[in-house]
Amino acid sequence: MRSTRWAALLLTISCGTTFALADDLTTNDGKKLTGKLVSVNGEGVSFTTAEATVTVPGRNIVGITLSDKFEPIPATVTTHSEIELTDGSVIRVAKFTIKGKKFETTLWPGAKVAAPTLDLPMSAVFTAMKKAEDAKGRAEWRKLVANRGKRDMYVIRQGQGLTFIQGTILGGTDDGKLEFEKEDKSTDKLLQSRSAGYVFHQAQPAAVPQTICRVLDVFGNTLNAASIKIATDGVTVTTVAGASIKYPSLAAIAKLDYSQGNVAYLSDLNPEVEMPDLPPAEKRLSPITPFLRDKSLSNEMIRLENATFPKGICIAPDTVLSFNLDGNYTQFKATVGIDENGLNATSAAKLIIEADGQVLFSETLKRKDKAKGLVLVVKGVKQLKVIVEADTPVNGNYVIMADARVQK
Repeated sequence: MRSTRWAALLLTISCGTTFALADDLTTNDGKKLTGKLVSVNGEGVSFTTAEATVTVPGRNIVGITLSDKFEPIPATVTTHSEIELTDGSVIRVAKFTIKGKKFETTLWPGAKVAAPTLDLPMSAVFTAMKKAEDAKGRAEWRKLVANRGKRDMYVIRQGQGLTFIQGTILGGTDDGKLEFEKEDKSTDKLLQSRSAGYVFHQAQPAAVPQTICRVLDVFGNTLNAASIKIATDGVTVTTVAGASIKYPSLAAIAKLDYSQGNVAYLSDLNPEVEMPDLPPAEKRLSPITPFLRDKSLSNEMIRLENATFPKGICIAPDTVLSFNLDGNYTQFKATVGIDENGLNATSAAKLIIEADGQVLFSETLKRKDKAKGLVLVVKGVKQLKVIVEADTPVNGNYVIMADARVQK
């Protein structure tokens, strides 16, 4: 709920008061705060205006536009590379190389502010593509990545297009080579200068931090941020994948994007539904709806542990919901538990979440237990499957997935 102080401030702004400060914060209901961004955390932001310093929840923000904008690639840069992280962040660089277990990058000159310093572990990288300015090459690259296997790929550009050597990238050497383990377990040293880029098969993490917003900087980078720390010596953005980017000041940040265009709620999607075919008599006695959108069994707003949620799904036992994501999202989030409106206080059901056949979560939920927050990686996943299993399809053992959504 908005504080009285914030509501009063929005009223002041809507009446036409203006401030000679740089940053603009836009809320979900179209209001605008003009002032200065002070701090950012998982709950929202602290924002100073000419009237006061207020705290604005992240769920109420569309975006924060700072004084600078995206920097186009300078004309002096004839070629550039693009590094995509496992969380969907995209970093544009003049060139890169791998040394040890980290990427070393060079950003192009000419921006209004000094370039940031990057701490980019190899474990955070999904793909690293050279010659990213070539449209035809980018199309070939996307096709290659879409059909990747379960090993790393050292990609080579030949006359007929892209080809690759499959294996495991162990790290980079000081003399510009790549230590590479082939599928037959033999090792080799490959020239990094010969490659067109790399595709990594990263292990599925047990848990990942929540994305608080998307950061757009003046160098054209797009970062899915797990944390943003604003200090006197600069701004540090840590991505969900674990990369760290330190900027000399806020002047290097163009925008913080909280917009819902990057999010799709499962209750707004149309899944394929599978349920057991009950005998007609049993259907008449106990008709079961596979799932409910944005409401619970009582036909009221979804509720878990005295907290209400405007979005979510309520799923019947022995139901399978398959959502087509088409590889467009990087993260799945939800708060899960047993519907509090069930008839039996001992209700329980097993929830299984699969991504292209890989089990991401499998646990029996009990009504007596606390609701569980989930943050799962769905980078590149084409189909997300939600499965609810229970011994008996009665007594209200429906699973609630509150605020269930996928995020780019």
